[in-house]
Amino acid sequence: MQAAPQAGVEKAPHKLYLSVWRWHFYAGLYVIPFMVMLALTGLVILFTPQIEDLQYRDRMFAQPQGTLQPYSAQLEAVRKAYPEATIQRFRPNLEPNRSSQVALEQGQQELTVFVNPYTLAVLGEVDNASRWENIATNIHGTLLVKQEVALPLVGKVNLGDLLIEIAASLMVLLVVTGLYLWWPRNHQGVYGSLIPRLKVRGRTYWKDLHSVPMFWVSLIVVFFAFTGLAWTGIWGDKYVQAWNTFPEQMWNDVPKSNQNLESLNRTGEKLVPWNLENSKLPLSGSMAGKDGIPAGTPVNLDTVIQYVRGNGVNYGFWVAMPRGKEGVWTVSASSMSRDVTDARKDRTLHIDQYSGKVLADIGWSQYSLGAKAMASGIALHLGTYGWWSQALNALFCLLILVASVAAVAMWWLRRPAGVFRLAAPPMPKNLPLWKGAVALIIAMSIFFPAAGATLLLVLVLDYLIIQRIPVLKQAIG
Repeated sequence: MQAAPQAGVEKAPHKLYLSVWRWHFYAGLYVIPFMVMLALTGLVILFTPQIEDLQYRDRMFAQPQGTLQPYSAQLEAVRKAYPEATIQRFRPNLEPNRSSQVALEQGQQELTVFVNPYTLAVLGEVDNASRWENIATNIHGTLLVKQEVALPLVGKVNLGDLLIEIAASLMVLLVVTGLYLWWPRNHQGVYGSLIPRLKVRGRTYWKDLHSVPMFWVSLIVVFFAFTGLAWTGIWGDKYVQAWNTFPEQMWNDVPKSNQNLESLNRTGEKLVPWNLENSKLPLSGSMAGKDGIPAGTPVNLDTVIQYVRGNGVNYGFWVAMPRGKEGVWTVSASSMSRDVTDARKDRTLHIDQYSGKVLADIGWSQYSLGAKAMASGIALHLGTYGWWSQALNALFCLLILVASVAAVAMWWLRRPAGVFRLAAPPMPKNLPLWKGAVALIIAMSIFFPAAGATLLLVLVLDYLIIQRIPVLKQAIG
């Protein structure tokens, strides 16, 4: 018969549970506000097509009548209506009852103008700064923070982006520790593990509403964290994107400018695929490139669109105008900008504005393995694969909101009443597996430097300061 443990001596498994719970609490304390923000803004971004179809119905739709006017005539109608504006790009109507769109810059405003492709009537405009999707995207990505911070070995990064990157990185830790805490113990059955016990009351009710939904979406949380990190300033730019940028060596015989394709994007609005943003724009004016628009044919908006449609791009796309005397026509169909619903149809072409030759033609087959994974992952992240993708993403966001509210309710019920204390789970004496904790921090620092640095800071503060100052120890613990 096993001897009972001595009074005041904690069992090793219990010590480990308390240690994991404490790390889970600290990570959740930081991450939960971000998870709520990301879920709410994510829902807006997810349903943007439906929102804008209703919000801008008088501009986005046009009654089919007669024949379509030339695209150059549609562009000219907008140019006459906005003579002081700089035309940036054109999107031809894909469906008969849709208007064409022109992106332009006028003064300090970035506008999208809608034109009837049959009558050439300018139907109206939308200031991009006021679009729900752009507002939600900017909150989702930077918290609307414009301030930059300089970090060692990294350089300048946006502060809001950095805070979100830390949260996204810590989500991985939150999931791992959460699954350990969720793991059924003491012969716990289906209820409370896989199905929440909705008839119970008190903290158990909120515990089930937190742990059960999070179990079901744990892998999805990790997936969304990784695909979201691909957009961040450190992990995305310095790690993933840097290793998966399209190799410009594939068109070494084409003269290139000093501008990246990312310069074609607008505030809160993507044009080119993620893995091409750091590639250099080609230059017009040489005899480089392969045969494109037939020699002797004028190179203009009409012939550019005719060429790309005749070469397999028979779905939505944007055409960016040549910038200056050496600029090129850039045609981009990307799942990131909702042009296509399948990342495998991504296509980007650069066409010389004088010769009509194709300077670059980049599609899915030329992406690296990492770029393919991220492109398809981002498409799932945005819910662009169809109604089922939107529905699953919406369900995921709602479960995240439920679990987050439940986590706050659990803490509220557990904390001591009448005093201001965070009530973190107690630090066990003789902390077990400290080498494992150090290894975890080192691993996080290598793969997720923002989160690793944060964990190290928390560990130092907790062990060297909070645990040694009675007032802080009481307020936190």
